[in-house]
Amino acid sequence: MRMEINRVPTGIYELDEILEGGYPSQQGILISGPPGSGKSILATHFLHRSCKDGKKCMLMLTQVNVESYLEQALSIGIDFQTCIDKGTLLITKSFETRTNKIYNAERHGTGIGFLEKDCVQNVQDIPDDVEIVVIDNLDMLSLYHSTEDFADKFFAINDILFAKKCTTLFLIGQEDSKTKHAIAQHTSFGNIELYTDRDPATGRGMRQMYIPKMRCTYLSLDPLNFKITKEGIKIEKIFQRDEIIKDALNAFV
Repeated sequence: MRMEINRVPTGIYELDEILEGGYPSQQGILISGPPGSGKSILATHFLHRSCKDGKKCMLMLTQVNVESYLEQALSIGIDFQTCIDKGTLLITKSFETRTNKIYNAERHGTGIGFLEKDCVQNVQDIPDDVEIVVIDNLDMLSLYHSTEDFADKFFAINDILFAKKCTTLFLIGQEDSKTKHAIAQHTSFGNIELYTDRDPATGRGMRQMYIPKMRCTYLSLDPLNFKITKEGIKIEKIFQRDEIIKDALNAFV
């Protein structure tokens, strides 16, 4: 018998259809891809939908400041100010904290390898009533730790959030060796990969989404084309083989 689990809407209608209603609830989902592939925008849709649904959300920023993130959200028509005012969206200022640490480290000559040593504590400090967490992103954790330390800390973070019953998106880039990405992919309940490519026929660039893993979910392994528009991510399901076959059969009926 197939296991039925609760789902949390992604904020993108087409993706909800593909994922049978959304991300598996109270699980950690890894969103990976190079810069510019759309990771933060994918997470922004999720946060916005979750806030609208009345869920308390936490955004942990490690590479951009709060003002910059909010401006990026506004560029796709999403205004989080009401959510922040109501307290449905909390944003940690990890980026600003890290910047201050770098400044102090340089002044005292202590180096900056210690910067992410308290990341597990930051996750432990998330309020108990938070249901949705987005960590944007894990690249700093990956950069300043060995493979073994990264694995230990990611396992710990994932376990803490699971115990807190949070539905979590972990955003991460793709380091050259791909070793740490593979560790995070193996540990997470699901994985969505975003990447950019070039159409060999036309030479035009294109963005694609690939979902190699989403437990308790029936998925095609065919990639999905998508665009980033003024309204955010729009998925073009042109690679869905089953739908193409269905449409072709219907044409003969």
